[in-house]
Amino acid sequence: MTGYDAGARIRIGDVPPAARRRFGATWWSRAWLDALQEQASLDPNRLPRGRTYARSGAVRDAVVRAGAASARVRGSRPEPYRVAVRVVTFDDTEWERVLDAIGGRLAHTAALLDGDLPPSIVDDVAAAGLSLLPGPRELTVSCTCPDRAVPCKHAAALCYVLADLLDTDPFAVLLLRGRSRSAVLDALRARRGGATPTVPSSIVDNVSAAEAYRRSPAPLPRPLPPPAEPGAPVPLPEIPGVDVPALTALAADAARRGYDLLS
Repeated sequence: MTGYDAGARIRIGDVPPAARRRFGATWWSRAWLDALQEQASLDPNRLPRGRTYARSGAVRDAVVRAGAASARVRGSRPEPYRVAVRVVTFDDTEWERVLDAIGGRLAHTAALLDGDLPPSIVDDVAAAGLSLLPGPRELTVSCTCPDRAVPCKHAAALCYVLADLLDTDPFAVLLLRGRSRSAVLDALRARRGGATPTVPSSIVDNVSAAEAYRRSPAPLPRPLPPPAEPGAPVPLPEIPGVDVPALTALAADAARRGYDLLS
């Protein structure tokens, strides 16, 4: 299947009980839960029960693969129910648009290569006509329980566990869209010229310094085009002793100045 990173997976395993676990601690997991709540608008009563199941340690053998997450969830019966959450994946052409959107900003590429997935990437991908976060119509759930609600409490429990995962590894959203973190980073490195270039034979020839000096230098590569607009500062948490709004304003001003220079 195009756009599919079939061999990649993130194993969550058995989720230990935690009565006070909070869900939606970061921007990514809150956005994921917003999509879940939109889908559950017809029957929102299952979501609180799903949270309870997620906190009670009922979710077992949870695994995230390209386009889907699965788990066994203990319910009222002895045999755990089998639950799956599926997300529509991008095809190869759509992934090219995603990579164009991400790679078009040096700050975004640098952030990803440094292990960060800034939320502002969502806006750039949206400008390319795609949604990195799945909407209600792109999120489907299934469960072997007899409950016909969408989602049932067992599927909702897995969705909350996925929100927990996004708190610690937001790159999981890329895998749900079909490609692993390593595949995306490799593609970005290749676009930035990360592959080892072939050295022309003329460079390794033995020539005298005088002859080398007389040679005309090779033309410089064409500069990358400036972004469409200045980049937005990454949201910062509260830092003791630091005026975070003032620091954010300084970062925004630096981004505008840099944009003016590039333009």
